[in-house]
Amino acid sequence: MRSIKLLAAAVILAACTQNQVVFLGPLQGENSGERGYAYQGMDIHGNYMLSCQNQGIASIYRIKNNGKYPLLSQFHLASFHKHNHANVVSFGVEKALESDPLPVACISQCHKKPIDGKKDLLYVERILPDFSGSELVQTIFYDDVNQDFGYALQWVVDPEEKMLYGYGNTINNDDPDNRHRIIKFRLPRLADGPFVTLKPEDALENYLIEEVSAFRFNPVGQGLYIYKGELYMPTGLGKPEKPSIVYIWDLKERSMRALDLSEVTTGEFEDISRRGRYFYIQGQDGLFRLPIPA
Repeated sequence: MRSIKLLAAAVILAACTQNQVVFLGPLQGENSGERGYAYQGMDIHGNYMLSCQNQGIASIYRIKNNGKYPLLSQFHLASFHKHNHANVVSFGVEKALESDPLPVACISQCHKKPIDGKKDLLYVERILPDFSGSELVQTIFYDDVNQDFGYALQWVVDPEEKMLYGYGNTINNDDPDNRHRIIKFRLPRLADGPFVTLKPEDALENYLIEEVSAFRFNPVGQGLYIYKGELYMPTGLGKPEKPSIVYIWDLKERSMRALDLSEVTTGEFEDISRRGRYFYIQGQDGLFRLPIPA
């Protein structure tokens, strides 16, 4: 019953926001539209947006108040690999050098296949000051000895609390017994070294959304973003059976609400971030902007 009420609330909230969503236009990714070059993770820091594509192709845009976002540069990340899905981008809280214009960028590998025997890695990259490339400064690995996660694990930084959250399926999106796990760690510092291994006993929290709340869902999950203690999860493929919805999980109260944006796009949502009083959503169609809902 509680989940039905939550979904009803999402519909009401969607009615207030559908006509406020603005499609800003397409993105200018490398070989965009071709198989293997799909858009994936994205995050914004200040006036700069880091947009990633599958394998770790990076594009940097400058976000302007008038809705324009000119492309500044494009390059392959230091972690570029055929098994790097670059599914979530999340800026950290440290800079590799104090003079750098951007803090380090955390890139979720989020692929079913391992790289050098390890999977679900989090690549921490320094974006070069002239935006011509990046340097891999740290790799974070969750030693999942308990098999907490199934298909893939995504990572997101909570910059206000300096925490690192993992989120993912226990099985996969197609299994009716699939559940969704959240695990919380202290955010590793760059001084912790070039390779950091996180273990289950290091976790500050480890729980299933379905076990701590009455909410039930099984979406196609994409990006992650934390703002004011809430985890924003854009989902869906823009299809009636897999609609584009942004689920919002309250990390403290452990309750769910949602923004149903299925009428806004027939494309696939990928990642979400914030600048000022707006959220920006990266999708396969391009870039969307909407006011932050109350």
